[in-house]
Amino acid sequence: MGSDAWLEGVLADVPGEPFDNRLNAWRDSLPEGLREVVNRIATAMGGIWLVGGSVREALLGREQFDFDLATTLNPDKLLEIFPRALPTGVQFGTVTVRIDGCDEMFEVTTLRKESDYGDGRRPDVVDFGTSLKIDLSRRDFTINAIAVDLGRQLIHDPFDGRKDLSEMRLRAVGNASHRLSEDGLRLMRGYRFMDQGERGVWLPDEELSTALREQQPMLDNVANERVWHEFSRILTGNNAADVIERMREDGMLSRILPGWDADTSPQHVLQAPKEDLAICRLVLLAAEINHERWRVLEDDLRVLKTSNNDRSRFMSLHRLLGTLPDPTNLSELRRYRFGTGNAIQAHLSIEDTLRPEVSASVRDALQSLRPLTAGDLPIIDGYAIASATGMPMGRRLGQLKSWLHRMQIELDLAGSEQVLALLDVIDWAGGDPESWPGPSWP
Repeated sequence: MGSDAWLEGVLADVPGEPFDNRLNAWRDSLPEGLREVVNRIATAMGGIWLVGGSVREALLGREQFDFDLATTLNPDKLLEIFPRALPTGVQFGTVTVRIDGCDEMFEVTTLRKESDYGDGRRPDVVDFGTSLKIDLSRRDFTINAIAVDLGRQLIHDPFDGRKDLSEMRLRAVGNASHRLSEDGLRLMRGYRFMDQGERGVWLPDEELSTALREQQPMLDNVANERVWHEFSRILTGNNAADVIERMREDGMLSRILPGWDADTSPQHVLQAPKEDLAICRLVLLAAEINHERWRVLEDDLRVLKTSNNDRSRFMSLHRLLGTLPDPTNLSELRRYRFGTGNAIQAHLSIEDTLRPEVSASVRDALQSLRPLTAGDLPIIDGYAIASATGMPMGRRLGQLKSWLHRMQIELDLAGSEQVLALLDVIDWAGGDPESWPGPSWP
């Protein structure tokens, strides 16, 4: 037996079909660490199968990065034969296996029996089993209920998931309504799996379509951070606009973010920076909500358990809606560029979808706008202003410094003398300093 051999574990209780040439080539390309995991479990008299997303992606001819395995061995036995394993979800039968000399980590989960989901989030009792057939029957969608025996080179597909893959269709395992009622998060996963990247949008069959609408109250049982995790993945998908439109039609969008269901047509033309794509899509969903209601918007995102950074980014971009500068006004262009900072490309991307002609003119004007002669920082500090005006340090002086900084930017001033000369033309001695303009945009 060569070092590249795959050992055979316990035979599955569900029929299997032999690999074709493409799957044989795929098996040969799998990581050495995965073979080590399979062989150790087989040597320990366990059944071991590759399951889930890696199988689905392999059948679609796409690259896989995560390898999930199912086994007949219980978690205690797994921790015994893999001393470096982590008990990441041991109460649900999952351990994360690490192999010496291997960078990859592999999630190995003990086969489970059917369980009741009393709260619509998690099974009441997790019973471990030895039946691959039962384990696959409790999974969400047929395309995720396919297992591979790498040792025997067999594929187990009791629910015709491969047929659904070939017909580009999304179908639940068993009764769709029952399957979604077990775990409300499966509703979000259903919408996420509609987006199959370069293969387009896969529509659910009639039974699953009905269940996605009727079982929406089950989402209330799911932790909001899990909902946001799935929703953020939907927002960054290749076909996000189509999926968002479907969610809006089904009423799912209003359940997640009440009132955030603006016209979805701009979603189809949005071309935003990758790092801001999810947030830009959210801004477009809330484009018809006046920013004066910013507390409501922020509270909605807080309830959804978005990160502080995501909320801050959203609020900044939503505040900028409809505030493009006059492309013929150099002062406005300079302050716009400074005031939007690293949000400028995301903002322009949003405006490209809402006011494309104006946005195109601004983009053209910015292309020919020279960098500020003195850079972005204020040329003069508070001490220079205090010396020139006799004003004591404090809030008033700080507001005056911001005002001068704004004019430095708008006029593209080069030296401190030019900035201090402005003190002769602005009314800094009187007035309410809180009304003095600063360099922010708008």
